[in-house]
Amino acid sequence: MEEFTVSRLSALIKRSVEQNFSDVQLRAEVSELKVHSSGHIYFSLKDEGAVINAICWKYVAQRQKIKLENGMEIKCVGKVTTYPARSTYQFVVDSFEAAGIGELLKILEERKKKLEKEGLFDPARKKPIPELPRLIGVITSPTGAVIRDIIHRIRDRFPREILLWPVLVQGTEASQQICDAIHGMNNLPENLRPDLLIVARGGGSFEDLMPFNEENVVRATAASKIPIISAVGHETDTTLIDYASDLRAPTPTAAAELAVPERLKLQANVAQMFSKLNIIISSNLERKKLYLSSNKILDIQGIVGEKIQKTDHIFEKIQMNIKNLAARQKLKLAQLSLQKPVLKNDAETLYQRLRFNFLKNFESTKNNFALISGGMESNSYMKILRKGFAFVESPKSQPITSVKDAEKHTFFDIVFSDGRVKVRREAVQEEFAFD
Repeated sequence: MEEFTVSRLSALIKRSVEQNFSDVQLRAEVSELKVHSSGHIYFSLKDEGAVINAICWKYVAQRQKIKLENGMEIKCVGKVTTYPARSTYQFVVDSFEAAGIGELLKILEERKKKLEKEGLFDPARKKPIPELPRLIGVITSPTGAVIRDIIHRIRDRFPREILLWPVLVQGTEASQQICDAIHGMNNLPENLRPDLLIVARGGGSFEDLMPFNEENVVRATAASKIPIISAVGHETDTTLIDYASDLRAPTPTAAAELAVPERLKLQANVAQMFSKLNIIISSNLERKKLYLSSNKILDIQGIVGEKIQKTDHIFEKIQMNIKNLAARQKLKLAQLSLQKPVLKNDAETLYQRLRFNFLKNFESTKNNFALISGGMESNSYMKILRKGFAFVESPKSQPITSVKDAEKHTFFDIVFSDGRVKVRREAVQEEFAFD
């Protein structure tokens, strides 16, 4: 009888097992999952009758489309080997996939319910998308059509600065890279931090999109202080990140369109805004002029006439300033539309200056008219009449200031604060009669 050492016997057993079970396909449930710091994955494969230890090396796991989870039923291919140091055998996985789409859908539905219950999909948590972001952060693959489409679409609509954070968008490492990118963008210095994030990838199979269904990606999206637009896959694709993001775009190109306004439409809106402002101010000025003009006939000591003349001069000056301002801003916007896309900061400066001038002119106009109206009110005869006084007016709208003047007229008016009364003088009785 041949004598063996323990090491030699273990080696012979290992060789025999590997030769006979070198290409095995298993369908089993994952349990006792543990991801080592080295990246290797240790777990068990079980069915209703047995359990076998399994291992998936890091380089193999990185090539797979989905991540393993406890309770997931998978189909895997590998070989059986032994671990002589512990006198155990184990299954070394070379590839794996979900046992079926139904299995993944079941896992996602359970995950969705869990996260929804925590409030991560609550509409009240969603942040508003900025109307014109200064800097847009894009989290996607640095190669491929997605990033090119986003850059070109933003440049065509309204040029903005873009900060790309390159990540993998499929595979088991993709979800962690996406999380790191979201956290990284949020932790940038304030002057470098984007005002808006776009998380995007192109179309793909159900398994390809799985990184955007991972719990860590959903939590990072919900926790972001920067508003996020999700644009994953095609229009019919829906991932869990879409529920947690502040706005979902059907495609990456659509995300770019939602991120910035269309420059030509913005120009048209500005022109329309100035037109409406001009109409409002002109209408207000006309009403003031009409009010002042109606009091010209009362011209008490020339005060009202002087105020009317001053109002006319201010009215003409404001109208001329509004027209000149609108013309200058329209010219600048027209010049902007012909400039190269790189002049993005000039566009922002012009936009802010336009808004400032609009508010400044509107407020100045309000103050001028408030001042004029206050002066008119303080010097107006109406203020005196409201105290209980009245004055007498001839048929030719001339003031009657003495009895001697009154004796020259048979008819005249007595004017009160709320209207006038026609009066007839009886010459014989020297008394007044009211019609």
